[in-house]
Amino acid sequence: MDFSLLTTQQRKAFDCDGFLVVANALSKQQVSALTEITDHKARAFLDKHDVPLRAEYNQLDLRPGLLKYPETIALLTNASTVPLVAQLLSPNIHLHSTALIYKRPSDPNLPPMRRGWHRDIRIPRDLGHENLPRVGIKVCYCLTDFHEKNSGLTLLARGSQELNGPLVIPKGEVDPQGLEICDLKLNAGDAFLFDNRIYHTASPNRSNRVSKVLMFGYAYRWMKPEVYLDNPDQKRLHAFDPVTRQLLGGYTDIDTPAWALQAWAKKNKVNPEPVPWHVEIQT
Repeated sequence: MDFSLLTTQQRKAFDCDGFLVVANALSKQQVSALTEITDHKARAFLDKHDVPLRAEYNQLDLRPGLLKYPETIALLTNASTVPLVAQLLSPNIHLHSTALIYKRPSDPNLPPMRRGWHRDIRIPRDLGHENLPRVGIKVCYCLTDFHEKNSGLTLLARGSQELNGPLVIPKGEVDPQGLEICDLKLNAGDAFLFDNRIYHTASPNRSNRVSKVLMFGYAYRWMKPEVYLDNPDQKRLHAFDPVTRQLLGGYTDIDTPAWALQAWAKKNKVNPEPVPWHVEIQT
């Protein structure tokens, strides 16, 4: 995997906002090739009749079967984004989830769509909301332009990764109070990274075109991947380079060190400091 340095400014922005925009994460050629693949995967959805008065029925959220193509496998180690993930988390990561999300246009005169504000990976259900750790980061790749408000991109509540409780949403409203709701304006080929703890939600597509994104989620290797994630067999795994093999779950024992990305991080001088089990003191 080629190296991109996470700058001090980028780290501060991610820590503060809970997300980070990466412009031009994909080339025009990559966008075209990936769109050809995803359009094929989404063909049944694209060909069906829409339901103009029900925006939630005009959305495709497809998760399995996205790692069967060289172009999507290459995205696993995208040099513009994944090195940043490894520096924000650690080399001890793997692929946790994949998602293809398409949204057909819906009537712009409809009332605001009911949201689904949530945090990823569901750890609040077991640990509560207080002092949650960052354990995963998703990368969202734009395959279409998102130049206008309500054009189908995920909404983000800036800074909400630091909240120690549930969102407060006034009765009759759809968005929380006291937080900046970010509806990012991005180009096809841009990407953004977001923290598993940030509150986010699907939004309607009030534009005149289908919105298209690909999401790849990464998490620490001790986080179980989502059940629908493609599980390549060992024969196929050995055909990949060491970093791709690690990200695809090539180390079945989580106590096996993450050799591939550790070597990559050491080579590029971004290996995190070791955490000792004990320290000696003078008595």
